Amino acid sequence: MQFKDFIQKLSSVIRAGGSTDKFTRSIFEAIVTEEGQPILDEYKKSSYKGFYNGSTSIRKISQKINAYIDPMEFADYINQFPDAVAGNLSNVFSADIPDISPYNAAEKLAELFVEIITEAAGLQNKPTEKPLPPIIMDAEHGIAPDLAVYRDGVLYMDRIQQDNDDCVSPFKNYLDKAVSYYSTKKTLLYAEKPHPFYELYVCNTVKYHKYRNSGTNDTKQEITIENATIEKLETESKYIIIEGIGGIGKSMFLTHLFLSSAQNSETSGIIPLFLSLKNYKDTTDNVVDFIWKSVCEYDSAISRKAIIEALQNKELVLLLDGYDEIQSSARESFQSDLEAFIKSYNGNTIIMTSRPIYDSFVSFSKFSVFDIKPLTKPQALELVGKLEFWDDVAKNNFMKALDSKLYSSHWEFASNPLLLTIMLMTYSAFGEVPAKMHVFYSKAYETMARLHDASKGSFKRPLHTNLTPEEFSKYFAEFCARTYRDEILEFDERSFTAYMTKVLRGSTAESSGITPHDFLLDLTDNLCIMYREGSTYYFIHRSFQEYFAAVHFSSEYDAKLTRIGNFFEGMKNRNYTDKTFDMMYDMIPDKVERFIFLPFLEKLLTGYSQKGEDEYWEFLENQYPFLNYEEGEVGDSYLLSPQSFLYKAIIKFKNMDYAFDIDSVEWPSQIYDLPTQNWVRVYSEFAEDDGFLKYQDPADIDESVLDDTTLIPEEQLPYQYDRYFGSPDSTGLIIEIEIYELRKYAYKYREIRECMEDTDFPLMREFLEVKEYYKKLKEKTEKEDASDDLFDD
Repeated sequence: MQFKDFIQKLSSVIRAGGSTDKFTRSIFEAIVTEEGQPILDEYKKSSYKGFYNGSTSIRKISQKINAYIDPMEFADYINQFPDAVAGNLSNVFSADIPDISPYNAAEKLAELFVEIITEAAGLQNKPTEKPLPPIIMDAEHGIAPDLAVYRDGVLYMDRIQQDNDDCVSPFKNYLDKAVSYYSTKKTLLYAEKPHPFYELYVCNTVKYHKYRNSGTNDTKQEITIENATIEKLETESKYIIIEGIGGIGKSMFLTHLFLSSAQNSETSGIIPLFLSLKNYKDTTDNVVDFIWKSVCEYDSAISRKAIIEALQNKELVLLLDGYDEIQSSARESFQSDLEAFIKSYNGNTIIMTSRPIYDSFVSFSKFSVFDIKPLTKPQALELVGKLEFWDDVAKNNFMKALDSKLYSSHWEFASNPLLLTIMLMTYSAFGEVPAKMHVFYSKAYETMARLHDASKGSFKRPLHTNLTPEEFSKYFAEFCARTYRDEILEFDERSFTAYMTKVLRGSTAESSGITPHDFLLDLTDNLCIMYREGSTYYFIHRSFQEYFAAVHFSSEYDAKLTRIGNFFEGMKNRNYTDKTFDMMYDMIPDKVERFIFLPFLEKLLTGYSQKGEDEYWEFLENQYPFLNYEEGEVGDSYLLSPQSFLYKAIIKFKNMDYAFDIDSVEWPSQIYDLPTQNWVRVYSEFAEDDGFLKYQDPADIDESVLDDTTLIPEEQLPYQYDRYFGSPDSTGLIIEIEIYELRKYAYKYREIRECMEDTDFPLMREFLEVKEYYKKLKEKTEKEDASDDLFDD
């Protein structure tokens, strides 16, 4: 299609008056990135008018802007118009783009515009011809006739004989350097010298299963993949999230996928890119820009154009490490950027790792979520067996203990690769492994502080700060608490110094001349709790930041604990595996109850506007505003969880969490009067409109396509589904119980209310026990305050 035809068809729908030159320029502006915008200033109004009329070729401008085009930008431009515009555009371009529809018009037009520019620039299927070298005939060797060609009276070698540089992937240099970087690792045991990756790695099993931490209940069958590769994962989905707790080996797993895929890249034609999401900032323009800048860290010569062409050709596998490490301020923009990216460059596999997070990836509707499973006992033994440890006797004894009892008694530690390594170190130093998490980390720190290096296992070298390990931990704990509060996980020397300067201000260490740089050297060189990559410093694992933050919080004076409790209550970017508060509670349970739980419950239970049974309903609306009743087979369900972090902590620590019993409640028939969502089983390929675009004639559908089914809400059923397959079978329903409605229309829903007001109803039982706990805690506190005795016998 010629640009003239493209622009004039666009104009018929979205120009809405104005001059042709301004409209034409605006269309170029919509597809060119910010870096390429100055190129557009080089052309006059008459040029843009000529582009519109077809009297001026777009070849030169296309050649200049080709490296700066981004179809995502153009798709966003089209999507800003009202929905009716997409319908009109799909009608106007239906002859040029057979599969265009109102749902994909923006993406299809962006693809067409890119094709027009690329073709006009003379780059489509027209590789640059290199001059062929002339050949001097050799009387002895000659040359095969089919490998020679005469041009202008000169004999040249045919193209198949010349250097095949044009076929070399533009990503070769990137892959060579990235593979070299990731093929060795520094770990807790090998902090001074990196070791070959596969000498310290055992591949975790990954599993797609229905039930996850958030309570979402997915509809696919459970799938377990051992010794995973990208190819194995791609058979299940093109878009995958690998979810796992801290230290379980998510980054190592992604490294394994990268190295195994890169090894076969030349034959497969698929290029894996390892991208660290902690580098995705508020200032990042979009996903393409992020990919390009990440790849440039290994190959500064690679062009943005090469990235875009590979994406358009569906040649890339994006391995995105650490979604949970994106700062909360940038996370929402990343979600929208990624959604737009997938629309523009669909078909490129994306595998992303993350800790479990609060919203459980609700925004990533196209992604299948796999859990990276804890190490099994054979895997744990295999990993320890691989590790090069300084004490063979201690290692062998640990493996025997791990096999006989430690794996079962300390499963939470032994099944986690990082904690398993710390277990080995702690066991060799103390002959045991503590069961309490905070005690475990305390012993781990003591072990790491006493070790000289991984080859000798003895303490010889003093800290740069000249502090004892106990003194050092006090300052480091405050540093961790400050950075934990600010959600900071990485530092350059300047930012580290800024935080540590605040910690040291007015301290004995400062007056002794100890500098933040001394702390940084100890953390990286001696203690190995942090490590350096380039000019950036990281915790060897986030769990150390959480432990030391808990140490600092637990050491604060009593009155400040209430403020610390308020901080945890108000945390927005909390993930499910954060153990900071749990460890603090284990360290000082009585203080947490008195100075955090008591003020919180005082405010919660005495702040209700009404007393009696209405107090209970106000509590429900405050903590459990929505309940769900499920019947049959449904696609999504959610664990019932209170709104408040501190309330949830109270019922967990005091064993008063009865919400899980809600599923066994026998509801009155009046429950069916509430809003209901019906679920139906449909063919997976046709759960969205894309399937009907792919198979526009039902006769073209192969029976194998109908082997896979899924569950969706009936209201989300595509309108074409009935015409193709008839009405799908109903499988179940979800009824939403909104507490506000039950309070507002108390008489109307009196049967449901009577059921929920029964003392055996799980939430009523929980409410009454929480009130009783608050009453006893308050009495105990008042008694202690009134006593002058050292002990309250």
